[in-house]
Amino acid sequence: MIPPGALASSRKSTAARLKFPVAGLSWHNAFLERRPIGVGIVLWCLLFFCSAQATAQTEWRLGEVAKFVDGDTLILDSGESIRLAGINTPEMARDGRPAEPLALEARDALARLLADGQVLIEAAAQPFDRHGRTLAYLFRTDGFSVQEVLLRKGLASAVAIAPNDRYLDRFIEAESAAYRVARGLWGLDYYVPAAADKIRGGYQFVRTRLSRVEMGKKWFSFSAGKNLTVLVRRNDWASRFDYSPAALDQASIAVRGWFSKKKTRATLVINHPFMLERCGISPQRLCAGD
Repeated sequence: MIPPGALASSRKSTAARLKFPVAGLSWHNAFLERRPIGVGIVLWCLLFFCSAQATAQTEWRLGEVAKFVDGDTLILDSGESIRLAGINTPEMARDGRPAEPLALEARDALARLLADGQVLIEAAAQPFDRHGRTLAYLFRTDGFSVQEVLLRKGLASAVAIAPNDRYLDRFIEAESAAYRVARGLWGLDYYVPAAADKIRGGYQFVRTRLSRVEMGKKWFSFSAGKNLTVLVRRNDWASRFDYSPAALDQASIAVRGWFSKKKTRATLVINHPFMLERCGISPQRLCAGD
């Protein structure tokens, strides 16, 4: 069992923190497979018996959930809004737009995962989004990654917005497990990557062939005819991409992210190579049908 008082409740204070190594963290599929596991055992191991090779320190705090907004957003009883970092789930109905397929299922799955109302919160490297929400990696008190479970259920897709990519390899592995068996959103036509002239706006998967590459002073611009422009800052490309932007000239690609759309033209801004897949070259995810 977890020693009384070892974790500080967010009801009393959000300033109390736990510090312990996580580099040796081993997540499990036991929750998905319904294998029996003692509540608190995994966390006890994390607290006291993590790998001796672990050197990185992280900070966790315990929060009490008051409301589940959707599959990737919740509100603590302190009023703090938490956005799950590293994933995106289908959108709930809003502004006259209907809910996307599996939006309700994703929210309900999140609620079931945290049915006891307790959640361990690890702030992301960039801890706030433009809406003022806390960006965080969430864990159940038995040690399970909330993001990874949603990905394995096919109720979320992985995203990478630097510098918040700490668990990206684990998230890709979980997403791939759902993709291979067409689980959840990966089995629905609604989420099949669209052509550049079929972009809805908002978060989406898109497949296209690039027709033009422009290398400006601050931005690299990749165009697919008159329908789509993908933008990457020069600094982001230099620090994270391992190939020349010229390699994308006439390339077949698949991208994921939040598209803004004005009339018939859509724009996507990314800063991480995971969000842009070179069909036939990159590990096959959204291009897997080639």
